[in-house]
Amino acid sequence: MKRVLATATVSLAMATLMAKPSEAAPKFYFGEGKELEIFFMNQLWGVYTMDRVEGTTKYDNRLDFLLRRSRVGFQGSITEDLTWRVWFAYDNVGINPHTALYNINDSKNPSNGLGLIGGNDKNQQFYLWDAFFTYSLHKNWANITVGYFRPQVGRENITTGFEVTSFEKALTNFYTRRHLTGTGPGRETGINIGGLYNDESKKWGINYNFGVFNVDKFSGGTGGDNLLYTARIALSLGDPEMKKYTIGYKVNYFGKRNGITFVFNYAYQGRGKDTNPYPLASGNWVTLKKLDSSNKPNVQFKNNQLLGFDILANYKDLTFNFEYDELKRTHDDSRLDYKDKVWHVRAGYNFTLPNKTILEPAITYSEWKGDTNSLNGDGKFKVTDVGLNWYIKQNKMKLNLHYVKQSGDKTSAYTTKGTDKAGDYIGVGLQLIF
Repeated sequence: MKRVLATATVSLAMATLMAKPSEAAPKFYFGEGKELEIFFMNQLWGVYTMDRVEGTTKYDNRLDFLLRRSRVGFQGSITEDLTWRVWFAYDNVGINPHTALYNINDSKNPSNGLGLIGGNDKNQQFYLWDAFFTYSLHKNWANITVGYFRPQVGRENITTGFEVTSFEKALTNFYTRRHLTGTGPGRETGINIGGLYNDESKKWGINYNFGVFNVDKFSGGTGGDNLLYTARIALSLGDPEMKKYTIGYKVNYFGKRNGITFVFNYAYQGRGKDTNPYPLASGNWVTLKKLDSSNKPNVQFKNNQLLGFDILANYKDLTFNFEYDELKRTHDDSRLDYKDKVWHVRAGYNFTLPNKTILEPAITYSEWKGDTNSLNGDGKFKVTDVGLNWYIKQNKMKLNLHYVKQSGDKTSAYTTKGTDKAGDYIGVGLQLIF
């Protein structure tokens, strides 16, 4: 095992030393506010899985190299007030279905072995990740975004995996996205209006987002209300979380922010059809004989809701982040109602090295608890992530080493039988953005 980890670490370190990403992506200017920028983002991971059990089968410890996240995209402006971004993903290239990663990112192949890992077993998936336009009616108070993007609720959901300080994103990302949109990427077509106000003299600010999205995943049968309504209100004290309105978010500010942000999140969808990508429906579903031939509940829910709050605090070199979400679904038959709970807490501290690079010890704890009738299972799943992040050029060039412990009981989206064990793993990662 030591030899395997040493080999993985040395390989990624050599790749880091050889890589020379530019400070900025190439830009093209066409006059009168028109510009185009090309960008690339990649995460190369080496994951050593330990003690994985699927049903009655115990798998040998194994090392898996994969492209966890890969993006290529374009962004720019059409006028001074109209900006846009279109980018594509080719994730999980080279992943082994028995690797201990718990992500459920792939909507096309939601059940690929224990853990419901986003597959890409043929390494051929290349798909749209975001496509949206933002028009500033007022550069602070009124910004309208339309297109295909993430509903603006839940900090982990709307923060890119290239910004978090844990090795993988927390459970508040994956369960929240499935609950809101029925897909792993968590994107939908819709419209969002948001604004930002900062009072620099009194050291406070407010950021708001209200959106309406078209959730086709939950349409079916007699149709129903497939509109998802979202609301997010953030209050910042001290330095602001952002100085210019955006729907992209940070975690580590590398000592440039002394402030705290408190956020309220809410989402509501009316009547729609239940979808069950996991074979985890509880006894009540079976007893009521509501399952069709494809093992999906053939009933409609009355409403689907998310209620949550999150905190981001940055003080000099210290980073702290917390999020709690309740995922609630109500049915005509109250015996099918459920409310899942998912949360995480995260902390890290930056140490500036003599060569001006930054070393950050970081820890993240994440937990999901399923209700008795939850379509995600009626168990508990817990993840503890402890590691080091070495920021060579902040998030544009990062090398990290983490140990991740995973455990649970009964069933969840990552353990489908009582005998399953997702397994622990050691992860080495190289991140390049240019």
